[in-house]
Amino acid sequence: MARSSYISVLRIIAIFLIILIHSSSGYLNSNDFDSFDWDYANWINSFSRFAVPLFVIISGALLLQRDEDTGTFYKKRLFKIIPPFVFWTIVYLIYYFIRYIDFEYVGFPQVINIVLIRLKSGSNAHLWYLYMLIGLYLAIPFLRKMIRNCSKREIEIFLCLWFASLFFSNKWFNAYLPNFDLTFFTGYMGYLVLGYYLYNHPLPQLRWSSLPFFIGCCLITGWGTYYLSVEKGEFDPTLYNYLSPNIALSAGLLFVFIQCLKLPERLSAFWEFIDIHSFGIYLSHILFLNYIHPLLPLTTLWKIPTAAILTLLASALLTYCLRKIPFGKYVSG
Repeated sequence: MARSSYISVLRIIAIFLIILIHSSSGYLNSNDFDSFDWDYANWINSFSRFAVPLFVIISGALLLQRDEDTGTFYKKRLFKIIPPFVFWTIVYLIYYFIRYIDFEYVGFPQVINIVLIRLKSGSNAHLWYLYMLIGLYLAIPFLRKMIRNCSKREIEIFLCLWFASLFFSNKWFNAYLPNFDLTFFTGYMGYLVLGYYLYNHPLPQLRWSSLPFFIGCCLITGWGTYYLSVEKGEFDPTLYNYLSPNIALSAGLLFVFIQCLKLPERLSAFWEFIDIHSFGIYLSHILFLNYIHPLLPLTTLWKIPTAAILTLLASALLTYCLRKIPFGKYVSG
């Protein structure tokens, strides 16, 4: 099994699940917890929420291996992120104003204020990922030097402390725990280290047990979200948090399971196409999803996956076309 093959499979799974999350999340706002739509959307999210952490794990698996000086890393990696970041920020600002703002009632000062507010964490909600990714990329050259001087046992200790910190930083668990300052171990950096560890120290002994444990974590997410929401009287996304222990376990266990499968050395041309364009698909998919989803004359059962599939294909095609125009490859993602 080629390592690049399973990494590609994981990347494809992650990008599709992210689109599936965005195709289904709107149904969770109804607060009709016993309806089919809410229940269906909850289970889709519960079996998909690990997708963003999975992307970060993949980044750790690939980037913490490299032997580059800090300047070279910044030049190569940040140049790949900053142009798409600027381009899609502008695109989604324009999209927002065209779709949601009536300029007859909004003056220039209000426009500037809206721009500043939306630039704070992303001109569209899903662009928060780029803000987080830039922060991780700034840290990777230093994290790489630290982690490559650690023994396997020391990395395991770090991961244990990081996993413990997820309980302390989670608002639901934190209410029952002392206020230890585990700032050094918190955040998405742990996913990078987890990716590095799993890439270099596969766990074939967990090949089959990883799957039922993965399903168990997702079931906990689904049942727990239902229970918390009913108790609160409104949708409670606490267990959906990307830095929740259940989500971290789901992401890690799926990585282990896919890593241990016997996959072909190369994927088919179609799946390679999706893999190669996955970053661009992430950046552009909201543009298509917001129009495709409402237009589908289907019941919720079929509407959510159909919208996700059509959005995946349309976003991949747009990314491909953007890369064919002058300078398009620098901004497409």
